[in-house]
Amino acid sequence: MRVVLARLNGSGADPPAGPIGPLVEDLIWAHARPFEGLEHLTIRSVAEGLEIYLFVRSDSESAALDRARALLGRVRGPLSQYGFALDHHRSLPEAPPGRGLWRF
Repeated sequence: MRVVLARLNGSGADPPAGPIGPLVEDLIWAHARPFEGLEHLTIRSVAEGLEIYLFVRSDSESAALDRARALLGRVRGPLSQYGFALDHHRSLPEAPPGRGLWRF
């Protein structure tokens, strides 16, 4: 199992009232395909938006990243309707060696 971290930034649009985490989680599960191996996901609110930890069943880090990219690519459109965009540019701290956390 591999863990992939993705970040969502608010785009300035008004988010819906109430917690957004459950909505984002439902969107991801609705777009997940069985062969992508999504086992679990955790969403955490941060000052800039949301952090999404995707737990992906995979034999390699590169395959896990490819699967996460494909899945999040399909969710990009619906997320934008709620004022969120994937953050591809922000640098994140390096994961400790052997911890299995890979940044999207």
